[in-house]
Amino acid sequence: MPVIHITQKLQKELGLKQADLSAIAEQSGPFVEWYAHLFFMDGKKYIIFVEVETLFSFSVENVFRKDIRERLPEFFEKGLGQALYIEGVTKEGINKIMDVCRGDIVFAKAENHRTIGAMNEFIKQHKYRFFYQGRPIDARDRFNRFTPMRGFPGGSKKYEFPIDVFANTLKNLWGIEFTPQKEIFFKKQMRL
Repeated sequence: MPVIHITQKLQKELGLKQADLSAIAEQSGPFVEWYAHLFFMDGKKYIIFVEVETLFSFSVENVFRKDIRERLPEFFEKGLGQALYIEGVTKEGINKIMDVCRGDIVFAKAENHRTIGAMNEFIKQHKYRFFYQGRPIDARDRFNRFTPMRGFPGGSKKYEFPIDVFANTLKNLWGIEFTPQKEIFFKKQMRL
């Protein structure tokens, strides 16, 4: 059962009160616990989802309040499937992750400052480096490969790309080999 910790802005958009949020403790294990936040860019609403263990993230763009309230679990599942496909994860890997992330979603309060900080950094980098510099590209193509982060669970203090941590997690958890395509991404960026 996936747990999605929602920020106050997304909580308001969903029309939920504090009492509606679960007091569930943090879950252990990759792909079970996610954070979600609503942000605006170019007059459109986006929702970013960030996985706690690996900081793997994806966004759903151009969403409306009515759809958010009625279809957030669907946005999460479809967006995750698309993000995994875009990243080049094998069918076996996609199926394993989707199995973990399916089911009734539990909404909880956003309290992990490390994940919130990473999420805000992804949004800031997305807006500044691509949108404001006039180089538009699908947001789903960049969060995991562009910004190295530090402070992943397990005590690592070095900077790592979330996509590399994600690939190592897939290998360690299920023995699934996945090679991130960062080089292709950067070459594509340089051509824009």
